[in-house]
Amino acid sequence: MAKFQLMGMPIWVYAKDIDTKGAIERARLIEGHVDESFNVEPKEIDGYRFVSAAGVTAGVFTQEDTHTITFYYRHAQVAETQALTDKYLHVFSEVQPVVSIEDQTAIGQKLWSGSVAKVAQRMASRTGEFWYQLADSRWVKYDMRVMKLANDDGRNQRPAFDWQRPTNWEPVTYHATGSVDYVPGADIAVYAQPYGREIGRLQHGVEIEITEKVIDSAQVTWYHIAQQGWISSIYASLDD
Repeated sequence: MAKFQLMGMPIWVYAKDIDTKGAIERARLIEGHVDESFNVEPKEIDGYRFVSAAGVTAGVFTQEDTHTITFYYRHAQVAETQALTDKYLHVFSEVQPVVSIEDQTAIGQKLWSGSVAKVAQRMASRTGEFWYQLADSRWVKYDMRVMKLANDDGRNQRPAFDWQRPTNWEPVTYHATGSVDYVPGADIAVYAQPYGREIGRLQHGVEIEITEKVIDSAQVTWYHIAQQGWISSIYASLDD
């Protein structure tokens, strides 16, 4: 007589965007017999990179309650995100919001010159660009020439403070010289710290002296320019 094997409680596996918490694939169901072992690995998903897992990913099936595993991913273009409160974009020239950073299709009404829009989230791309998510979920690419980030909506002034990321950077000494390598006639942003607030601009071709560098968790390198601030390494051409 064949031995009867009890089925264990199934495991639901979810794949979610760590920044939006939205599902990026359909949930999958993993089944097995009681006392049979399982070891669930994150799948490779086009356009995303794996970040972390929540839940028990290895063990044995039991007759206890169903449990879940959630694998969190981040879009390949995204280096860092930060939720914002009481932050507003003051717009100096019309700007067209888009669906998302990945889908840059124009959506909804433009932000007109003189308008103020509340923002809920800031995203730094792996190419050193910054994007802001409006309170209505649309996105705009930050351009200091046509907008500025402020602590007030133009009517209710709030105490100013220097917005900082929670990361405590540990720069390493790094001495090099070179120049800004971008687009002739254009300039790049300079930041108070990696992914920090914008404090200035540097023109394409300007000579730079590097004194420190940081490599973040997304393997993006940042250079500290003497007496200037921080720039993404992709905009630096180093001397031999």
